[in-house]
Amino acid sequence: MNINLEYYKIFYTVAKCNNISDAADKLFISQPAVSKSIKKLEEMLSIKLFYRKSRGVALTKEGAYLLEYVEKALTSLNDGEKLIDKLKTRETGNIKIGVSTTLGKHYLVPRLKNFISLYPNIKIIIINKSAQETLKLIENNIIDIGIVSNLVSYEKFNYKRLYEIHDIFVSGPEFSKYKNINTFNDLTKLSSLILLEKHNISRMYLDSFFKINSVELNPTMEIDNMDLLIELTKLNLGVSCTIEEFVSKEVKTGALVKIDSLPTLPKRHIIMISNKNFSLSLAAQSFWDCLSNNCFNFLI
Repeated sequence: MNINLEYYKIFYTVAKCNNISDAADKLFISQPAVSKSIKKLEEMLSIKLFYRKSRGVALTKEGAYLLEYVEKALTSLNDGEKLIDKLKTRETGNIKIGVSTTLGKHYLVPRLKNFISLYPNIKIIIINKSAQETLKLIENNIIDIGIVSNLVSYEKFNYKRLYEIHDIFVSGPEFSKYKNINTFNDLTKLSSLILLEKHNISRMYLDSFFKINSVELNPTMEIDNMDLLIELTKLNLGVSCTIEEFVSKEVKTGALVKIDSLPTLPKRHIIMISNKNFSLSLAAQSFWDCLSNNCFNFLI
C-alpha cells in the first residue's frame, strides 16, 4: 500500500476537531486542501471515514476503528522524534565497551568518571573480556568499542592509538638474586620466570619480539591476569614482564624493582577499536571522541 503520512495526520486532526474548518486552522492549510486529503484517503482505503453533521463532521464506525491505530502510530512517531532529539543532545543512549581486567582497572576506569559527568544519562555497559575475546565481540558487532594493548592486524577495525606504554621486567624486593641479568638471553637462565599465558595479547607481543631476536623464553609460571602476575612478583616468586605505567607506584615504593640493566623493549600503545563495517551510535561516538581528544584530563 502506498501510504501518505500527511493524509493520516490530516485525518487525525479532523477526527479530533470534528470540524474541517477548525482542522484547517490548526494545520495552517486551506479548508479545501483538508477536504481533498480526506477524500483521497477514503478513495485509497475504499471506505467512508466521516459523515456530515449540522455543525461539522463525525467518524463512521470504520473511521473510529482507524483512528485508534492512527493515534498509536502518530504517538509512536512523536516518541521516536523525541528520542532522536535526546540522542542528538546525548540525553540518552548506551555504549558497550569491551576491555580486559588490567586495562579496565589501569586505563578505562579512571576516565569513566569524567565522561559520566559530561554525559550522565548515557548508560555504559562494560564487557570484561580478554583482548582476543574483545576482538571477536567487535567483529560480530556485539559491542561498540574495544580497548586493547596491541593489534596483530588492523584490517577489520577502525582504530585510534590512545596511550604509549612500555614493557619492563621486574622482580620483588629481593632484587640481589637478579643483579646479573644484563641481556635478554640471561632471562632464559632464570630459575623462576613469570609470564602471562600464551593466548594473551601482551604475551603474544612479547613472544613475537623475542622470536625476532632469537630468544626463547620458558616461563616456570604462566598467569592469565596481569594483576595476579604483579602480586606474585611482589612476593619474590620470580622475574616477570609487566607494563611500566601500571606499576609505577609499586616501583616507586620498592614493592617491585625494575631491572634497568636489560635492553629497552619497543614501545607499544593502548588502542581503541571499533568495527569498520558499522557506524558508531551518537553515544559511542561521543566516548570515542573524548578518548581520542584526551578530554578526560587524566594521566596514568
